[in-house]
Amino acid sequence: MRDFIYSIALYGVFDALFVSFIAAAVYLCARIAYLKIKKLPRKSFGLELSRFLFVGYVAALTVIVWMPMITTEQLFHGDFRFEDLRAVGYYTNNGMVWEFLSGNLRGDSTAVFELIANVVLFIPLGFLLPMSFRRLKWWAVDLIGLGATCLVELIQPWLGRTGDLDDVITNALGAVIGCIIAKIILSIRMLTRQSAESP
Repeated sequence: MRDFIYSIALYGVFDALFVSFIAAAVYLCARIAYLKIKKLPRKSFGLELSRFLFVGYVAALTVIVWMPMITTEQLFHGDFRFEDLRAVGYYTNNGMVWEFLSGNLRGDSTAVFELIANVVLFIPLGFLLPMSFRRLKWWAVDLIGLGATCLVELIQPWLGRTGDLDDVITNALGAVIGCIIAKIILSIRMLTRQSAESP
């Protein structure tokens, strides 16, 4: 449990939740103002909620993957300097995915937690994209997920982090899982609606 709490704090999850709340609140205010100014009806509640959550998720993801060592206290009290991000990291492949599939990580709870966390981290992306933008095809969602994780890992070494092939694999897997869940939900909803409309 202590390692779990430490990992959450290390990756800036608490700071990400704070930034997520602010970003989502700003989006909500801007969305309401836009609809009132344009005198447009709002979309369905489910669609509006999905986009609201999507904005908050993207803000939280940005903090977690690109600024994990920067606390909100540093950011808002002037203790953080952007010059601190200029330390270039490196690219690597720890092979943890292969080690996990081979059964060699059974005693390493930290490594297993990191792999699972990287999968879970991108499930909301794969889920919220098709829920927020209904016309997106499943393959487009999966490509966006893959592109997003590749972008993250390419940029991380320039922020003093490490770009890892394992993260690309696990993040992309998470996006695929999220997309599958969303498509199942949307399909069930469509079938339910069609059955209700049919005589």
